[in-house]
Amino acid sequence: MLTSAIKGVFGFAVIVALVAYIARPRFPDSASNHGLKTALGLSMKLTNLISHTGGMMGFSSINITRVLSNTLARSNEPNDKIKIFTTTMDGVEVLVFQPVDKSDTLRPGIVYYHGGGWVLLNPEQYSMYCQEIALQTGSVVVSVDYRMAPEYLYPIPLEDCLTATRYFMNNAEQYGVDKNKIGVKGDSAGGNLAMAVSLKLSKENNIPKLKFMSLDYPALQLFDFHLPCYKSYEDGPGFLTKKIMVRYWLLYAFGDMTYFDTLYNNKHLTKEVLASEHADHVNAKLLPENMQGDVSYRTAYNNDASVPKELYDKITDPLFAPLMASDEDLNLLPKAYVFNVEFDVLRDDGFILVNRMKKLGIDVTHSYMSTEEHGFLNFLAFDKTITEEVGRFAAFHKEAVDGK
Repeated sequence: MLTSAIKGVFGFAVIVALVAYIARPRFPDSASNHGLKTALGLSMKLTNLISHTGGMMGFSSINITRVLSNTLARSNEPNDKIKIFTTTMDGVEVLVFQPVDKSDTLRPGIVYYHGGGWVLLNPEQYSMYCQEIALQTGSVVVSVDYRMAPEYLYPIPLEDCLTATRYFMNNAEQYGVDKNKIGVKGDSAGGNLAMAVSLKLSKENNIPKLKFMSLDYPALQLFDFHLPCYKSYEDGPGFLTKKIMVRYWLLYAFGDMTYFDTLYNNKHLTKEVLASEHADHVNAKLLPENMQGDVSYRTAYNNDASVPKELYDKITDPLFAPLMASDEDLNLLPKAYVFNVEFDVLRDDGFILVNRMKKLGIDVTHSYMSTEEHGFLNFLAFDKTITEEVGRFAAFHKEAVDGK
């Protein structure tokens, strides 16, 4: 009996593996490192399958995804040039990466907010990346272990990031850091948090001003899910699909999927919403011409329906969706560094932000890799070209903290 059961499980596993291989993500020839990208795509398909199956059996699909993601994204290789320790900053746990080489002067500081859709991952999974940032910039990096959705909805994750950042800036010398040489950095959902922190702190006068904000393929808006990147990469080949991104936004905002169909199909773009000033903040016409596609698509959703107030308030809140920030608020931001990759449903968020900032005369540096997918920076152990991107950021960082 047991032997038959084992054979059945093995047979099912073979079928799943075969189907997954046939349906694997297929990147064009222009993409780099096809083997790694394919392996990542297959592992994410398997994770989603296991999580969905577990959810149908009554388990928490989110917790299953967390366990599997933590296993896949381990990044705990220490470097003897970096001292790593955990502490708390005004009650918020952080992981600190401190260069061990002697310095006669106070170092720059970077507050880092990890990605994972406000739902997954933690600072330990970003250990190798944060170490590389600390090494190339000579900075003390503080990675914030903020509370996550859906257990803790917006604005709690943001408030944790703000609390830790304010504490670090007010107590910088305790960590060998110059309080006047601190910036913020984050990827994906963490890029969202980094810009939200920058917007919030730009209006506070009781702490030093941030020297820069750095956003790696950031999630900046849920106003328009029919931007060209969402159309081109709706179902891949990258692992971050449109469905997954809409789900993460809703988990961060409400903790449930009530408005999934509304957002996924752009049903929230009513006549009233399209007539608002917010429509100009997220516009495909702000993209480079070769990325714009058909920019007339928004008229198809110009109707007389109404949007629930709780949804409209989230969509237009600049601390939730930073691309909603007014031009006046963008002008208050520090120097910016934005990194984007091609195979990514969030690609256009970054391009639109950069072009808005350039039109306003704001100092912004844009790095773009046409060969990579979302999550690229998490795989330093497998792809050493990531050090080149960190190097580009380090060059920007030096100019920013030196005040040039």
